[in-house]
Amino acid sequence: MAGPTISVLFLRHIVNCFELTGRPRAPMLAEFGLHPSLLDDREATIPLAQFLQLLEHAARCSANPHFGLQSGRLAGSDSLGPLSFLFLSAPTLGDAFRSFVRYLDTMQQGVRNAFAVESGRAMFEYSILDPSFGMRRQDAEYSIGATYTLAKNYCGGQLELAEVCFEHPRAVAYSRYRDFFNCDVFFEQPRNSITFDAAILNQPGKILSADLFPILVDHLQRKAAAQCDPADLLGMLENWLASADISRPLGLEDGALEVGCSPKKIQRHLSQRGATWRGLLHKRRIAAAERLLLESHRSVADVALATGYAESASFIRAFKAASGMTPARYRADRGGSARRIP
Repeated sequence: MAGPTISVLFLRHIVNCFELTGRPRAPMLAEFGLHPSLLDDREATIPLAQFLQLLEHAARCSANPHFGLQSGRLAGSDSLGPLSFLFLSAPTLGDAFRSFVRYLDTMQQGVRNAFAVESGRAMFEYSILDPSFGMRRQDAEYSIGATYTLAKNYCGGQLELAEVCFEHPRAVAYSRYRDFFNCDVFFEQPRNSITFDAAILNQPGKILSADLFPILVDHLQRKAAAQCDPADLLGMLENWLASADISRPLGLEDGALEVGCSPKKIQRHLSQRGATWRGLLHKRRIAAAERLLLESHRSVADVALATGYAESASFIRAFKAASGMTPARYRADRGGSARRIP
């Protein structure tokens, strides 16, 4: 199976930012066997691994350890292709984040994106799914920075964040992060994320007309359907479940809508591979529960609700059947806790 890819539109923005440092694009692209003409092909893609390497290389060549963060700061209405316009034309900020998460994989594969609202706070998170890629600081800072910039622009230039988290250790001056995000920034966390007050999710946009939004949704739905590869439906479903809100009921129809294939085709594909929708969902819920038990201080009851179980007893039974121990014993044996390092 081919590795994950990313749209050349993302690459074009990074190359433009690199040129702003006073360095030519051609030699850097040549390092990776890429020709500048590729940037003019809006439908082209490159391997995600190559994009990640190029970002790190650009930071080194420009002698700018904040290159990814600054590229995110410069994100504009076309820096992410149709995704930028989709975000900025959404009827509300909540619609902007939900649609962004839903359609990002039409332009970038192999990543986890999620948007959730809990206890009056909204959180967007991003991470690379394949652990073999390692920690890619520039990509994480670019992706979180670009999303924050889009959201701030949507709100007319003002968006107050509660906190920002990064998976990687802090490598450079803390003040640069604080000045950009204007909030507390934590490192070596379980996820890359931004968190803010959910009260503003109903705020309408101030940049583009909401009339554009359904047109862009239709375009990206068609793009998702065209990308539906029967040979990789299982992987597509697993990737989507990795970022889906599993606290709510999720049926096969939801998965079919997200990957752009019919429920019957998906059911047939899963059956041929000895898998079921229920089994995939169960696996995802148990994995999420394990992470929450180890990386948070939430009660077992809260973890049960967050992972889609109606009450604690059924969650405890399912978790014990899958892991051989109760949630409380699993947490005690593994010594899980959430570190917060500013």
